[in-house]
Amino acid sequence: MTATAIFELLACVLALVAAIFIFDQYRERPRPYKLLWTLGLVFYGIASGAVVAAELGHWNVGELKAWYFFGGVLTAAYLGLGSLYLLAPGRVARWAVAVAAVFTVYAGPRMLFLPIAAAESARLATLSTAAVTGTEFRALIPADVVVITILMNTAGALFLIGGAVWSAWTFYQKHAPGYRLTSMVLLALGGFFPTILTGLQRFGYSGGAALGEFLGAACILTGLLVSYDVFTVFRVPFTHVVLLDRQRPVGTATPRG
Repeated sequence: MTATAIFELLACVLALVAAIFIFDQYRERPRPYKLLWTLGLVFYGIASGAVVAAELGHWNVGELKAWYFFGGVLTAAYLGLGSLYLLAPGRVARWAVAVAAVFTVYAGPRMLFLPIAAAESARLATLSTAAVTGTEFRALIPADVVVITILMNTAGALFLIGGAVWSAWTFYQKHAPGYRLTSMVLLALGGFFPTILTGLQRFGYSGGAALGEFLGAACILTGLLVSYDVFTVFRVPFTHVVLLDRQRPVGTATPRG
């Protein structure tokens, strides 16, 4: 297994594990940002999984479309929208989600039914991941989808990274509990690593993209786990088996549910 496959597999597993735990928290205490983070992490996992599948065999049209749509169009946007719901007025966040939903519904069928010639499909199967995810096949993506990708990625990165940095600075100034500052710093890094390292693909450097995806997923998962605001109670997902209750004083028995 190549280094790219290993890093992308780790990114896929971490993102999907985080999605499962966040969605379980959403079921217990529904909040819009938890649902949006869940979606963003699921998209993250699907995009990384597409690269793993390609590395284990060879690239095909389905894997290319899945990687670009779920990773390029959706992941950063929905993770960023989750952060926006924590920082912006509800009305602003709802409008942003509505716009993202329209772009998603538009770009999805465009990518799904995007025609790729048999010759290009055959050539795709002969190329490395660095070539495919770099600049080799970007010319095949419709211009309108590229515009949507740029808008979604820019806004998502701004909300995720900028929001986390702003929150971290605010918490630092207010001497908030350490876990809040730590969580925000990790979330900012979780957006920074994949944004920078995968962004370099546009300039022909793809060597660090998989590492960036892994570091991003690891930082996001860790940042969410240390946040008391997200994880007050740790339990086996979709069960009542409590592993840790942060609201309960140490030494207090936890009733079985």
